[in-house]
Amino acid sequence: MHETAKAIVTNLIYLIEEYGYVLNGARAYYTNRSQPPLLSAMVHAIYSRTGDMQLVRKSLPALLKEYHFWNSGIHKVTIQDAQSCNHTLNRYYAMWNKPRPESSTIDTKSASNISNVSEKQHFYREVASSAESGWDFSTRWMRNPPDLTTLATTSILPVDLNAYILRMELDIAFLAKVTGDNGTAEHFLKASQARKEAIKSVFWNAEMGQWLDYWLNDSTCQEPQTWEACNRNQNVFASNFIPLWIESFHSDKSLVKKVMESLKKSGLLRAAGIATSLTDSGEQWDFPNGWAPLQHMIVEGLGRSESKKARSVAEDIAVRWIRTNYVGYKKTGTMHEKYDVEKCGEFGGGGEYAPQTGFGWSNGVVLAFLEEFGWPQDRKIGC
Repeated sequence: MHETAKAIVTNLIYLIEEYGYVLNGARAYYTNRSQPPLLSAMVHAIYSRTGDMQLVRKSLPALLKEYHFWNSGIHKVTIQDAQSCNHTLNRYYAMWNKPRPESSTIDTKSASNISNVSEKQHFYREVASSAESGWDFSTRWMRNPPDLTTLATTSILPVDLNAYILRMELDIAFLAKVTGDNGTAEHFLKASQARKEAIKSVFWNAEMGQWLDYWLNDSTCQEPQTWEACNRNQNVFASNFIPLWIESFHSDKSLVKKVMESLKKSGLLRAAGIATSLTDSGEQWDFPNGWAPLQHMIVEGLGRSESKKARSVAEDIAVRWIRTNYVGYKKTGTMHEKYDVEKCGEFGGGGEYAPQTGFGWSNGVVLAFLEEFGWPQDRKIGC
């Protein structure tokens, strides 16, 4: 489906050209927030299959514009580590302090017990910023789970966002090089090396074998903030393993082994896939829900490493995910946006809307897993 993929990417490039970033949705009322920055990975994937240089040349100016959006102003934060080295990392921050137009009634009701006007505006910004993350909603973003009014997404440096931006830097370096722009390639390669070091310094917890979100002391971020170990979120989320998706990390054998063992012991790996978190809060980006993109990134990270054991774990996760999608499809006749990883063949729930059918990423990830690992002939496909 190369032409379909290219058409999607072309639409997203248009949004960047028009607004400076990929909107959270192609609607006028989404111009206040972005999507997680994964467009560069899409361009890279299409080029790797098709060699489409015309698309690469069209994409590069837009990717540079999107990169500037994420690495300037309110999205950029400086952290000074224990060795007094400054690291630049990024956060989600929606430019909005009102109820989301698409969920106005819900947001107004959620804020009904907040009397102070500025506090209410702050809450609305946090809700929109959580939506910008894609994880709307999760205890991951709450100061006092599961109280939704304590969302504090703008006060968090997320592991996955910074992994995506590292991937963007590596992708831009690669795409610039294939067009002959060696200066831009060198610049972004250097930026990627600095970010890799920042991710290691700020997020990596060697004892847990995971990368942990970092909570900011001051969300205004006007001055560099001093790193403190106690500010890392010790709770386990699937996002703690997303950096493994990036070649900079899955090419390190000893690191892959440590992260793989951590995943196996984390409690996230269930009968039907990887849980989003270990907290059953009633929110859709928490336990027991599993989401296709998270399965895909973690499986790709494990599968692309040089470790046979890691590839075996990747295949096991893929088979579990294929099985639950298959059984659910046989029962309902549809694919679903999320699945209950505790119950094979059951779709997920929770959150503020009825579970959706379709579903783009569910379809795509199953196709990707089948392409990579094949149909599990030697395994029972049913539950």
